[in-house]
Formats: sequence, C-alpha cells, structure tokens
Amino acid sequence: MNYSLSLLKTHADCDAVLAFCTSKSGLLNYHNNQTDHRAENLTASATGLASELTGLNAFITAMTPVIPTLPAGKDRDKQENDLRVKTDRRDTLVARQGQTGPEALVESQLEQNLVDLQLPAVQELVDLVTAHRATLAS
Repeated sequence: MNYSLSLLKTHADCDAVLAFCTSKSGLLNYHNNQTDHRAENLTASATGLASELTGLNAFITAMTPVIPTLPAGKDRDKQENDLRVKTDRRDTLVARQGQTGPEALVESQLEQNLVDLQLPAVQELVDLVTAHRATLAS
C-alpha cells in the first residue's frame, strides 16, 4: 500500500505514527495469542464433540428399534432410561456445537489468519516510517 509518508514532516509526526504502530502491533500480538489458544481449545473440543456425537448417534440408532422388542421389566426400563439419557446428551451436544464445534473452530482459524496477515503490514509501515524519519532533519 502507498502511505502518505511525505505528509510526515517532523520526527514528532513519525514518532506518533510509530507509537500507533507499536500499540497496534501489541494488540494484534495479544489477539493472535488469544485466537491461537482458542483454536487449540476448539480443536480439542470439536474433535471430542464429533467423536462423542458419532458414538451417541450409533447407540441411539441401534437401540431405538430394539427397546420396543424387549420384554417388559427391569432390563427394558434400564435400556429405556439409558436411551433417554444418551438422547438428552446428544441434544445438549448438538445445541453446543455452534459454540465449540467445527464451525466455531473454522471461525477462530479465520480470525487467526486475519491477524497473521495484519502483523506484517504493520511491520512494513514501521520500516517505511523509520526510513522516512531518517531522511528528515532533526
């Protein structure tokens, strides 16, 4: 990008831009660390969530048609209760998926990528302003 460096006429002008860049760089580095940490957590969560959902769905699919064929009694009641608990757990995980599932992971990865693109742009401006500053009379 072409910056209007020629409008910076004094060291103080350049120092103000460099201070802004330092502040922006610090914020971006902080955000980068946060999104990196969040992505790591979301990777584990999304992977675990997907694995648990797969297991729950397999159990629910297998047991739903079997339970009505079981004779009435303690075992059938236990199986019905187990199916109900696993169905509730599946519903809870599906509801949570938007917050900790693969969609949230991909969004976090995008955030991290955007920060990764911004950091070099800030550093480039620092280099340009520093070089321009050197050309100015004290």
